[in-house]
Amino acid sequence: MSIQNCEKEAAGQLLDDLYLDMFHLVEEHTQCRINLERCNASGAILLARTRFQHGGSQSVSTAQIPTENSAEFNALCRVVDSTDGVCIERHAVDKSKGFVEPLHWFSVLPPMSLRNAVTKFKDCIELVAESTNLQRQLGEVLDWITKLRRSALLS
Repeated sequence: MSIQNCEKEAAGQLLDDLYLDMFHLVEEHTQCRINLERCNASGAILLARTRFQHGGSQSVSTAQIPTENSAEFNALCRVVDSTDGVCIERHAVDKSKGFVEPLHWFSVLPPMSLRNAVTKFKDCIELVAESTNLQRQLGEVLDWITKLRRSALLS
């Protein structure tokens, strides 16, 4: 009888630890999403400022984005799903390998507000990867909680 009580107590302690981990992950994930929203909004405001300040012939618009008939290019940033989680793989600009700087589609010397907007949007990509990893960790903790609650130890 004593062994069974010890096992129940240990399972209860483990369940408490898992719930605590879950609450910490929920808090981290919420903060990550808030940071993502702020970063995205900041980038959008900087992009709008660029369009406002450099309107007319130098306006930043979708007309400057390559189309189907444009030269082929490779993405500078790729999402890689590994055993450690989602991570961002970045490549250096190298025209010979097809890695071009998208910022130069708009101007050879882009305005500072456009450069800052690009930096904000790059930060957003990192935050999305972090958010994805936190969601996965949260899912794993919830799975363990479910398994432990269904186990015979807590019945």
